[in-house]
Amino acid sequence: MNYRYCVLWAVSLLLALPESSILAKPHIAIQPYEAEIDNVTGETKVYGQLIVHRAFDVQLTDVIKQVPIFSIQYPGLHHRAVEENRPNHVEARAKCIAERLAAAWSLLEQGGHLEILTDDWTEWHLEGQTAPKYRSAPQVYPAIYMRNDNALREPLRIMTIYPEDEESYPWVSSTDELAKYIVSLIKAHYLLFWRLEPDIKQYEQLEIDRTREGKIFKEVAIRSLEMAELLDLEQFNKEILKDALARIALPQRQRLYRMATIAPIDWE
Repeated sequence: MNYRYCVLWAVSLLLALPESSILAKPHIAIQPYEAEIDNVTGETKVYGQLIVHRAFDVQLTDVIKQVPIFSIQYPGLHHRAVEENRPNHVEARAKCIAERLAAAWSLLEQGGHLEILTDDWTEWHLEGQTAPKYRSAPQVYPAIYMRNDNALREPLRIMTIYPEDEESYPWVSSTDELAKYIVSLIKAHYLLFWRLEPDIKQYEQLEIDRTREGKIFKEVAIRSLEMAELLDLEQFNKEILKDALARIALPQRQRLYRMATIAPIDWE
């Protein structure tokens, strides 16, 4: 039932979007990754899922990886997880998040904005004479929502942040702080990889730009603009951005990839 609800949500949102957005292949995909490896045996101790850009990748030493936005290791409470410590044990939740994030980015393009609210399960309980006599324990967690007053009356929940999520992110001290961090990543990736924003001041206003590692988004944009200028263009396109990702130094590519799984040490 929970998965059907997720799909219905995505379908109802897509119906409100332009036809070109519905027919286009999603810009976002999911990918399993090895979150923790045993240093002695070399075996994977923890698997997770990355929410990644389908069209953009970076070379990390001897492998090529899609550019990740953020990661999850916990299957959540909405989905039934398969056997633990398997590459796909959080796949259902990751797919649902990716679907909603893809719809949210289209809504951002139409004037929407991200909010951190609460995912309060008690709001969905019946009340009055028809309410069941039993009550489950209150379940209230911070959650990331997309609000677009032009297209939606109610905000779209992109994802809920559980304590188990916070435990998988070093340097993040609470679920509320993790929600803020993931919102900052979503905004930065939206600006660079979706909007192809040429205004450097927009990157400097990002919360993630206050960290040393977070300045990588601005750096990639500057590299892209330099190439666009050589081609006598006012702004960069996807091909120029792909070229910039290939030309930046390996440590910078690693920073861009690493922020999806580890918050910068100077984040707080």
